[in-house]
Amino acid sequence: MAKGFSATTIKSWFQYRCERKVRYELSSESELAGIPITKDEREQSWAILGERFEDDVVARLGSGVLRPGRDERVLPEGLSAAFLAGRRSERFAAQVNLLPGRSPKFLRDTGLFLNRNIADLIRWDTSETRSGMTDLTVIDVKATRRATPFHKTQVAFYAKVLDEVLDEMGLSNVRVSDQGEIWRIADKETAASGRHEPERFALAPYRRLVDDFCSNILPGIAAKRLSREIDETFFHVYFKCEQCSYLEHCRRSISDEMPPTVRDVSAVAGLSHEAKRLINKNSIASVSDLAQAEGLSRSAGLGWSLSRRASILVTRAKALTAGSILRTEDEHTYLMPSRVDSALLLSVDHDPVDDRIAALGYSRVENGQPVRPPKVRVPKSGSLDHEREVLIDVLGELIADLTQIDAHNRAVAEDGLDGEPIYAHIFLYEPTEAINIQAAIGRHLDSAAIRTGLLDLVRLFPPEDVVPEPEFRGIHHLPATALRSVFEQLYALPVAVAYDLRQVSQAVGGAAPYRPGPAFERPFSSLLSIEVIRTLRENPSKAQSIETICADVVARLSAMAGLIGWLFERNREASASGNALLRLAKRPFRFQTTFNPLNAVDLDLLMACEILENRAGLLEALVGLARPSRRRRDAGRCFANLRYDRDFRGPRGSKRIIFRIPKESQLADLSVSDMDLILHDDSPDLRLNPALWGQIACRIVQPDFTLSDDEVCIEVDNQVIRSQEYRALLDRVRVGGWFVDKAFFDVNTQRAAAFVNYLGT
Repeated sequence: MAKGFSATTIKSWFQYRCERKVRYELSSESELAGIPITKDEREQSWAILGERFEDDVVARLGSGVLRPGRDERVLPEGLSAAFLAGRRSERFAAQVNLLPGRSPKFLRDTGLFLNRNIADLIRWDTSETRSGMTDLTVIDVKATRRATPFHKTQVAFYAKVLDEVLDEMGLSNVRVSDQGEIWRIADKETAASGRHEPERFALAPYRRLVDDFCSNILPGIAAKRLSREIDETFFHVYFKCEQCSYLEHCRRSISDEMPPTVRDVSAVAGLSHEAKRLINKNSIASVSDLAQAEGLSRSAGLGWSLSRRASILVTRAKALTAGSILRTEDEHTYLMPSRVDSALLLSVDHDPVDDRIAALGYSRVENGQPVRPPKVRVPKSGSLDHEREVLIDVLGELIADLTQIDAHNRAVAEDGLDGEPIYAHIFLYEPTEAINIQAAIGRHLDSAAIRTGLLDLVRLFPPEDVVPEPEFRGIHHLPATALRSVFEQLYALPVAVAYDLRQVSQAVGGAAPYRPGPAFERPFSSLLSIEVIRTLRENPSKAQSIETICADVVARLSAMAGLIGWLFERNREASASGNALLRLAKRPFRFQTTFNPLNAVDLDLLMACEILENRAGLLEALVGLARPSRRRRDAGRCFANLRYDRDFRGPRGSKRIIFRIPKESQLADLSVSDMDLILHDDSPDLRLNPALWGQIACRIVQPDFTLSDDEVCIEVDNQVIRSQEYRALLDRVRVGGWFVDKAFFDVNTQRAAAFVNYLGT
């Protein structure tokens, strides 16, 4: 049976890269119903918003637009032809039906045909490059904040079909412009304003993508067999699938009610589209298959990225198979401190359409309990004014708590006040929440309340256009921990597709796991859905109440507090056996007040940037060193499991040691040019403590004789030989237990800082 498609199919492919979705869209409703495949036909609020935004944009163009009649959805064929031929006075035409009367050349011999393609706008432009020629520019109107590649491929397909229509009409003096346009929501405006920002782009690269898809990919997808008995389409369930009409159909294959032997491998969190395709080629199709694939990382054809992640994916599959929590090979993390007296919890919901905060929650937790009821605010609208009110109200309370903690610690340290200093730390659940709060602050730097009253918050979450305050980006003052990242690093949990708050909190059985109501439950995220947010903005009478939304945020904050307590309990258990999980060393909280990022002179900026670069490099090194030796080795940053062979005296009292390199370590990217190497026995207390690196520092040297391929010569200086840590290392190291790692060495910061200080005086 012939199969029809449209520009929506093109957009769908380049947005999701889902073979199954495209194949289903090529099928008629009766074909899908006979299999059966259920499609969610409910109109989504974001789709309604898109139509409304498009209507508002077109309306603002006034009388210069040729539109369909009141009861028509598409411009009639006669009017469309008249506009394309230049027989109309209007410069724009809306809802133009692009459907050539004959089969397009690019579909011949494919068994495919075109469905109706409706271009949002086509503009008549006089060409500046060719006399007498007219350019027709294809414009797509999108209720979005940025034009994405899949939006642009859709425009390129419209242009491709318009080529066919013009050729069929025999219009030799009209051509399709080599530029396309996306009209998106204007910067600093809401979707309701109807104001747009045009993004113009060259069509040629996207035309090539469309050509390749139509010629080489689409026919193959169309040929996939689909019936009640067989479905040959490749699919993968991941976070983008949330907006797909076929999600519920595909979710059946990853349901926890399915036995692991038939439960699709898509259920394993962190598995990408391409990774699934590659492991399928290795006969791994189910969760059980992956759980038993111990040697997956050594399989041919996996690619570097998947080979490095293979072990964690196998462990997660084992957790799903057993229905239990397992530890990953990561022994510890540098993403969270081991002591927090005052946990400051933030919940940040974001509206991607209006690019505003949709809900903001804050709770201060001590000894596992909120110090006071959490504060949650929902902006009254998508306006900047209402967003600013919420930021000041909620984050003002956070700053007040930090100010009180700072005053207490200052009194303890400087005034000799009796009492213990307070260790404070900010927690969010998703890393994107920190990005969204940072962006929100950046939108309001013109506000005196933000610039002055919340200056310390600007220091903690500096927007991109503000020079970051260096101390709070360093290893002792990380502004926040994203709990999701900690769980992903340390634990394999029996959760499907994603480590969202709902699944994680229920898996670990914390004090108050997050159990959202039906309107708030999402398959792969626990933040407010676009349905909840946009219904509140577009149709308040049918929306969830503000009180219900606030209660959902409070429930998430409570679940976060339970997860933090669970992690600290696991850390206490691990510390008792001498192998702590949480390694981020933090000092008692103090505000940094010597640097104002909003009122800095040039030398301040130079100093801040220099210190920031140093701290960022050190933190990156520590995060890398916290990984297991196999992953450090495979990343080329470590000689692992070296075997001592012999040693001899070097120049100036140094010692040179010849080690034998195992085959697995011989591709490490370490050389005589590296100035940041450390020699150790893989003890985390040694490799993760920068203060001790000077006592185990080493370098690679080339002796005056030839080394074999499995030998390396390591030199340690005389002061290292005499150091306490090196002598202790010699006493305890086992056979084949030597390691050489890249640490961090910065020769410039101290000199640059001294020079900047000199300039300042």
